[in-house]
Amino acid sequence: MDNLEAKLAHRIGTAVRACRTKHGWSQAVLAERLDSSVEYISLMERGQRLPSVGMLVRLAQILGVSAGSLLGEEKAVPDQLRVLVDAVPEAARPAVLGMLQGVVQAYRRKRR
Repeated sequence: MDNLEAKLAHRIGTAVRACRTKHGWSQAVLAERLDSSVEYISLMERGQRLPSVGMLVRLAQILGVSAGSLLGEEKAVPDQLRVLVDAVPEAARPAVLGMLQGVVQAYRRKRR
């Protein structure tokens, strides 16, 4: 594993461990849901094993996050906010996003 792959493996492993523990799952539970072994989960969480793209997608689905968040490319959205966004019909999401952006801008102006 070259340096770039090692950094990526560490980032993914850290994210997987955080998501797994947030669910209150042991490595054995995650391994069972993933149809994998505890050894594989342990190696991955320690950054010693880089999952394949397919495995990364399966992990994301099982953990209820995006593959991008496991790669560290997205900031994690709090569960409560995600539940609210998921409850909004797809067609209404741009309007809701616009309102939320307005709230953030107003908050920033107020803090100045």
